[in-house]
Amino acid sequence: MATPINKEQAITNLQRYLRRLSYEGLDGKRVPIDGILGSTTREALSEFQRAEGLPVTGTADKRTWDAIFEEYSLVTQNERLAECLDPFPKNPPDYSVSLGDTLTLVSIIQLLLLELRATYDIFEDISESGVFDEQTEQAVREFQLKNGLPPTGKVDRTTWNRIVREYSSLELREE
Repeated sequence: MATPINKEQAITNLQRYLRRLSYEGLDGKRVPIDGILGSTTREALSEFQRAEGLPVTGTADKRTWDAIFEEYSLVTQNERLAECLDPFPKNPPDYSVSLGDTLTLVSIIQLLLLELRATYDIFEDISESGVFDEQTEQAVREFQLKNGLPPTGKVDRTTWNRIVREYSSLELREE
């Protein structure tokens, strides 16, 4: 059974929805997300009601709440995270990619390391060849050392996860 939502949680959700809608230029004020139905939240509600042709009361009756949630759902439905692809094999559990391997996964590892090159100021001789060569092994070893991982030069699940996390973090910083 779902836990009932208290008044403060409901107001906080309402404020989140109104704030998100304000980014879409729906004439809403940028309300604080504090769980308090203060003047700024009431003004934002009134502006939303006016824009939607609802009775302007500055309160969130069921009709207003439903309209806000519907608009919020429409705005955010296309913002869902893309499905993720995890090309790293799940079995056997101790699987690793190492010197001499020629797999699509090696190309992906090399690409990720090349993208991280500027952040780490290493991996100068690595190329995206699809062959886990000595340069790739050395780049992996350097990456492992910089991240407190055992410097095996092999990409196991732990190293893979750290490379992906670092790459994802890099992507967020660039935006």
